[in-house]
Amino acid sequence: MARRPDQELTAQVRPDGYLELISRRTGKRHRCGPRGTTMWLALQRSGWQPELAADEIALHLGIDPDSVRCDIQAWLAHFREAGE
Repeated sequence: MARRPDQELTAQVRPDGYLELISRRTGKRHRCGPRGTTMWLALQRSGWQPELAADEIALHLGIDPDSVRCDIQAWLAHFREAGE
């Protein structure tokens, strides 16, 4: 299921390659390493479709899409639980 991020969430890829997510509503900041940045960018390109994002990443890295899907689902669950 596609689910766009909260409209109050801003995202910026920093010069060091890390993604910074900021909730304007809560003021919370999350900094994601290269793996999280890759997932965020793939989700954006896929219209926030986790399955398509996983396929894109798996194709690029030459790995099993099922393992990437698990990683994306866990990453998204982390943010849902945090209320972001």
